[in-house]
Amino acid sequence: MKKTAIAIALTSATAFANAQTVEVKLPTFYGKMNVTQEFVQQENDGSYSRLQSNASRLGLKGDFALNDELTAFYQAEYQIDVDGDADDAKALTMRNTFVGAKGSFGKVQAGLFDTALKAAQGKVDQFNDLPGDIKNIVTNSENREANAVRYSTPSLSGLVLTVDHINAEEEGAHNGLSLSAVYSRDAIYAAVAHDSEVEGEGVSVTRVVGQVSLADLTLGALWETEDDNGESADGFMVSAALKATSKVALKAQLASSDIKAEGSEQMSLGADYKLAKNAKTFVFATMGENDAEDSGVQVYGAGVEYKF
Repeated sequence: MKKTAIAIALTSATAFANAQTVEVKLPTFYGKMNVTQEFVQQENDGSYSRLQSNASRLGLKGDFALNDELTAFYQAEYQIDVDGDADDAKALTMRNTFVGAKGSFGKVQAGLFDTALKAAQGKVDQFNDLPGDIKNIVTNSENREANAVRYSTPSLSGLVLTVDHINAEEEGAHNGLSLSAVYSRDAIYAAVAHDSEVEGEGVSVTRVVGQVSLADLTLGALWETEDDNGESADGFMVSAALKATSKVALKAQLASSDIKAEGSEQMSLGADYKLAKNAKTFVFATMGENDAEDSGVQVYGAGVEYKF
């Protein structure tokens, strides 16, 4: 009896020693703080100053192997208002939050995230999240949609195709569809994207984007057209960034659009100074107007951005 017990104990100890170790990775904690002091001058109206938190955020993300061929991934991201403006109910605003799986077939994800059309802009917008952002003048379709399911192909020599199915979750309502084809390789970025009934019923949007880097100079352009139940309008934006020194980058952007307001025109100029790998300080000026009387607005600002 004693010999049997000893044999069982030795067998169990050997099996435990030979068992494979399963590595459980902790999620990555990340974030961005972007804050600007801005001065706003309105045509034939009062001027004022403001402190702005520009899409500052905190998040967790990670992945882990399900088997040799399949990897799970996830992300939970929330916007925070560093300037303290948000009330307690809005202290955290959900941003891109999803779960998914990827493998040789490509990847699938579900949750809340930027549409394929929004993501197709890449980095062409040199004043993203600032007053010169294209969402403020060029487009209505910078959407982040809930109840969405996405499939993206693996990279085909730099080309990735993406399709989003956005569930309406109401009887009789139309589901949204967002598609993109994005080519990115070396110094070239090109994309074409299309939304159907994402912005609203009977609304379709097409976007074309291009960007190229030539040594220290980066040039970009975006064109968009929107059809809202038979009423069409379009807009465009061109941008440039010059790496003047190892620490200084100069930026310029010009936009024109009838999509958000008739006759909208905007120009932005700015400069970034690199403080560290993930930190910068910057200044900018944005001037815009449209066909409406006394619509002219000028915004001047300076800020800092920390990423971690």
